[in-house]
This record gives sequence, C-alpha cells and structure tokens, in this order.
Amino acid sequence: MGEQRGLERIRVLEIGGGVGLAWTAKLFADLGADVIRYEFGDDLVRRRPHQAARWLNTNKYSVTEAGELDGLMQGADILLHDRRPSESRALGVAFEQLSTRCPQLVVGSITPWGATGPYAEYQAEELTVIHASSWGFLSPSAATDITAPPLKAYGHHASIITGTVAATAVLAAFNRAERTGQGEHVDFSTFGAAARMTETAPVSATYQGQDASRLGVKTVVPWGIYQCRDGLMQFIAVEQSQWLALVELMGNPEWAQLEVFATNADRQQNADLVELYLSEWMAQQSVDELYRAGQQARLCMSPVYTMEQLGADEHFEARRFFAETPDGLRLTGPGFKTDPAWWSVRRPAAEQGHHNGQGWPGRPATKASQVPPSEPASPSRPLDGIRICDFTWIWAGPYCTQLLAHLGADVIRLESPDHPCLFRRLPFNPPDLPLTPDTCGLFHLYNSDKRSVALDIGHPGAHEVVRRLVTISDVVIDNFAVGTMAKLGFGVDDLRAMNPDVVVVSLSGYGQTGPSSEYMAYGPAGGAVAGLYAATGYEGDLARETGIAIGDPCTGITAAWATVAALTARRRQGEKARVDVAMVEAIATTIGEAWMSYVSDGVVPRPLGNHDPQWSPHNCYQAEGVDRWVTIACTSEAQWQALCQVVDPRLADDPRFADPDARKAHEDELDASLSAWT
Repeated sequence: MGEQRGLERIRVLEIGGGVGLAWTAKLFADLGADVIRYEFGDDLVRRRPHQAARWLNTNKYSVTEAGELDGLMQGADILLHDRRPSESRALGVAFEQLSTRCPQLVVGSITPWGATGPYAEYQAEELTVIHASSWGFLSPSAATDITAPPLKAYGHHASIITGTVAATAVLAAFNRAERTGQGEHVDFSTFGAAARMTETAPVSATYQGQDASRLGVKTVVPWGIYQCRDGLMQFIAVEQSQWLALVELMGNPEWAQLEVFATNADRQQNADLVELYLSEWMAQQSVDELYRAGQQARLCMSPVYTMEQLGADEHFEARRFFAETPDGLRLTGPGFKTDPAWWSVRRPAAEQGHHNGQGWPGRPATKASQVPPSEPASPSRPLDGIRICDFTWIWAGPYCTQLLAHLGADVIRLESPDHPCLFRRLPFNPPDLPLTPDTCGLFHLYNSDKRSVALDIGHPGAHEVVRRLVTISDVVIDNFAVGTMAKLGFGVDDLRAMNPDVVVVSLSGYGQTGPSSEYMAYGPAGGAVAGLYAATGYEGDLARETGIAIGDPCTGITAAWATVAALTARRRQGEKARVDVAMVEAIATTIGEAWMSYVSDGVVPRPLGNHDPQWSPHNCYQAEGVDRWVTIACTSEAQWQALCQVVDPRLADDPRFADPDARKAHEDELDASLSAWT
C-alpha cells in the first residue's frame, strides 16, 4: 500500500447534500482521505451552475445505490451529513441510530440551526444563514443608504468558511475516537459559526449596548475600495504611521496637512472629505504601480482582482496555488501549504454513481481505529493533552488558537508587556470601566480559554523561557510578518532543535514564500486580492467589502484545520509538518463558484446583490419598520409552491413564474410582488 501520508486511509462517508457539506468532505479528500459521496434524490451540488460539482467533488468516489449505504456506514470512520433531525432519522443516519451498530463512528451533522432547539427543523440556505447571523447586516460596511438591503457575499462563501470549522471539529473528534474507541456526534450549526465571526459586533452589543450596523463611518479612516485609472484598489491605514506614509507617497499635498486630518479621530469626523480628496488622487494612479509603490512604503494597498486577474497573478503562480485535475481542469488550491506536502488533486470529480458496487478502497486489515483504546473513554475534549505555544496577536492567529483551545488544547499565549496586542488597546471597554489592557472586550471575545505569559523578548533570559516552553509543546503558532520569528531566534530550524516533534504553523498575508511574501495584508486585503470583492456588491454597482474583515477569521479557521490535520498525521504516522497559511489563498479557496464561472463558461462574475445565478426568488426584502429585512430563498419547486400559499396562491398560476427558468427570467417582477408583501 505504500507509506501513509496526511489523512490517507481515513474513511469519510458524505451523505450528499449542499455546497457547504460537499466542501467539508472535500477538505478531507484533498489531504488523502478516502471520501465516498453517497448521492440520492435531486442532488443540489450537481445542479449548481458553471459545473461547480467538478470543483466540489474532486478526489471523491460516487455511489448512488441505497442498498450499499449500510455497508458503507459500517466501514466508515466519519460520516458527514446536512440532514435536519427528522430527515436524518428517516435516512437512518442519526447518531442515536448508529451509536450501537457503529460504536467508533464519528457523526458530523452540519446543519443551519443544529440538531436541537426550536429552529432545528427549519429550512435555510446560504442567504438565510449569512443574514440571520447578523454578518449580512454588517455588509457593506460604511453604507450610506438605509434603504439598500444588507448584502451577502458572492456564492456560498459563508457555508464554505463555516464548513472548514466543522471539518476541524470533526477531525479532532476522530482523533479522540481512535484513542478511546468511542465515537461521538458533532452537532454543528453553521448559523452559530457564522455569528461567531462577526468581528466587533458581539462586543458592541454586550459591552457597550450598541447594535452594530453597516451604516456609518468605519473605525479607521481611510479604509475602502477606490477607483484607479485602470482598476480598483483596496486600502486601509490602521496605524498613524501608515497615514503619514500615505501622505508622503501622495507627495505631501496641502489638504493632507490640515489639522482636521491630523489624527484618526479627526479623520473619522471628516471622513467624507478624506474620501473626496483621496478618491481624486487614486483616480490618477495605475493599480499595478500603486500596489508596488504602496507596499514598498509599508502601506496595505491591495488590488481588487477579478477571476481573470487572480488567475494571472505572479505570486499565486510562484506558489503553485492553482492545480490541474487529471482531466485538464484548472482549479483553485488549498489555503495552506504543508511540508511534507499532502494536498493534491488525484482524481477528477466522478460521474454520478460511477463507483457503485465497489465499496471502500482497500487498506491494511489493522487500521488505527481498530487498535485497542490507549485510554478509557471519558468526557474529555478532543485535543486534551495538546499544548500550544501561541505567538499570535490581533485577530487571525488568536481566532485559530481559540478554536483549538475550545477543542481542548492548552494554549499558552506569549505577549509583549511593552507592545500589547491591538485588541487590548481598542476602545471596546464597558462604559463604567476605563480602557486598560484587561478591559477591552475584543480581546476577551477572541482569547477566552487560553493562558497568558507576559514576556519581554529582548530580555537576556527570555530565550530560555521560550525554549523550555517549546520543549513541552506540540505546536508553535505565529502570525508575525515573514521572517520575524527567525530574527527572534525561533525559526523552524531553531524550534526543531528545541523539540524535533513540534508542529510549526505560521499565518501571514501572502505566505512564507513567493514574490509578494513580505507584503502587508490586513484582514480586508484578503477579499480584494482573492477576487471575492469584485464579485460582491449590488447589481450594476462597484465591488463592495463583506462588512467584516473576513480575511482574519478565514485565515484563522484555515490554520486551525491545518493544525488538527498536522496533529492527526503526527499521531498516526509520525509526520512532523511545517504549515504555511496565506490569507490571500485562504480566501481564494472560498471563491470556487466564481472561479468555475470563469474557467467553465468564460464569464467573469459581477455583483449580483442578494440574488443567486440559479435560484429565484432569492433576495433580501424590506419589511415593515426602519431598516428591517427578511430573506426568502426557494431552491425547489416544493418550496416555491409552499411560498405561494403563504404570500398569494395566485402566484402559483402566474405563467411568468411557472418554472425555475421563468422565475429567473422574470426575477424583477417576482421581487416586486414579494417586496410588496413583505
């Protein structure tokens, strides 16, 4: 069988469902696991436009025979499904039905609302989840028109990101199941995961009593997407030093010397003027020239790429981000790289039912999950016993290490007493408490479940403290600028000298290698360079940001998945991985539907608002009251007929809405009818 690598010989059964589930299973398949997609009924993924199934089903086997399902479940290590509780019971895949027959099986139910609670049986799609979670309500940021609806990102962006969280939890549970011999149920809510990454909004509500909104001025100014001579540029100046560097790059114009622009608070008060002056200057610049010049001045300037530009970028090419399937399809790659390399496209997407009757691919008779348990079954968390030395700060890195901490890892965060994390300094403190390093709600929100050590890294004894910690750690994680850890004496070789078995994980904007590796990239930059923003916005309008700096949580989530995969490979076959997570690649992995539109049909995606390229109705409609909205999405004829009975039974007989194609062709009229009702 050859030497085992990555997630090879782990068996994952996917009970065919939506895009988010297909992505979750694909994560396992791309790292070597044997994934069988059991397809039944009207398969949603195969109906998605632009041949999206060719992207989502790579590296998988396809089975359609109902008589094979029980045998596949008996041989599986992990079962993934997105069926509501009643549907899962009817299909025989509910955990309580399988726990006796398949006691070591890990069941991941990945549903919008979870398997319990008053909404458990409710229908939901990407549109519903992203708006219900309040993520959509925050988008687009700094909006000025209260009558324009909240906005979803293009495609199934939220479903894919939350699917990566689900995969991380399921793989961690699989590790525990192999050690204990006891399977378990991971009851995962995509709504909960989406709500969990809404940046400052939870703290604004709980600590300050303010309901965050897409309306108003951003927290730092300037920050936005600007029209240049030949394209769009995304720019954010977080620190005062970056504002001063921008002023110098612009040639120190007189307007920028005015006192009304002196501090960020001043610029917030006069944001409209800043935008006016800066937009005029940007309009005279070339995107490519400004990108290089701005980055050289240590400014976070990022081109807003279309799919065509993304595919031609020299940095992505140098890092070999794109991969070609055996049948010649160029696909987006992973959001991280490992050394040794595990990710690959081994098989193109199979025809439906192509592997009927073949069962699971062979593997040695003694598999890891058949080895007698090394410890008794207990209610411990999956990563109990794992220690993480955490060099991260701000959002992306702490988001990663917090996910791992919630799964049971002992995370010890190293912090500088002289240069505290930005999230300790931002004014998100309760109104009755002064702002101190210990009262900022943002730090609390993303750093619970960890321990903290204040360490002056310049002190002569600091290196020894870190060395002692590394020797007893399983993972070292950082999200510093490329090269910083090596300069501090904690490069990969240094860490491996301290602990040969340590997993080393680094998060950065552009990755550890490539021509743009030293470029700056705050969270908002990821959506620009990866092509997400170019396809997101109101129809007929310019590109818009997604309302939260999605690059940060997406990178952190990607890193958490890669870390658990690395720990799995180390435990099962002794591989010690170096993990390189690039924010621009982590976001680019989520835009597969947009990419498939480009490579399959030659269509560069443009903003659709809350519409979908296939389904109608699919929109966010104004309800009674100020800035109150409701989403409606119908993905089947049964849902459409049910909606007609609620809204107006006459709609069912209207020839303009007689079938999916007709409803899509008359979408404006359909929207008008539903909007009048809502």
